[in-house]
Amino acid sequence: MIEFQAKDVSYSEDLEFSEYFQVLFQEKDAPGVKYVLLQRQFEIPDGGVSYFECDEIERSGSHVFRKAKLSRDRFEIEVPGEDGGKWVVAFELDDKRYAALKEVLSIILRKPSRLEIEA
Repeated sequence: MIEFQAKDVSYSEDLEFSEYFQVLFQEKDAPGVKYVLLQRQFEIPDGGVSYFECDEIERSGSHVFRKAKLSRDRFEIEVPGEDGGKWVVAFELDDKRYAALKEVLSIILRKPSRLEIEA
């Protein structure tokens, strides 16, 4: 399991007409730090896969995620496959930014992936 505290959380902001969505959690805005990037596009049919990338590039790839969980201060995701694993990212966001993050992650990890959101 890989755990880190994200000091920087960014996400797609223009959701209304977009066909491409992204969320980035990173330790800080600097090269060589731990990060988790999730992306999904809807322009071309692709079976509903989402792209996962992290600082260990060999673990990156496109998948259907069966286990992802979002709570008020934490995001967890299990990456399938031989090079997969579990990432746990702690973060702090105000209510407005958390609501936006929740919306974007719900789009990226919608069916066939699965995102559990804790109340």
